[in-house]
Amino acid sequence: MGKLPDSNFSLQQACHKFVMTRVQACSKLTKASKSPWNELAASLPQACRENSLQVIAKNRVRTQPGIELATYRLVDRRRDHSTNSATKGEDGFR
Repeated sequence: MGKLPDSNFSLQQACHKFVMTRVQACSKLTKASKSPWNELAASLPQACRENSLQVIAKNRVRTQPGIELATYRLVDRRRDHSTNSATKGEDGFR
């Protein structure tokens, strides 16, 4: 099958636009100084970065199939670490 050079570029543009929109939304919420949502707003930038990285990783897996296994292992390891960080005696690697 022939590779469509414009499709990858269009996907990258769409992903970039999506990421920038989320960053702007997170920034607006974070700057709300006297809002009752301050705690939520403070946690959103990190959540946005993590979700954006997952979107980028999934798109990279689609275009570069050889990195799929390593990518999913890294995502699973981070997910295990975040859910087990309070548990002593577990290293999060499974």
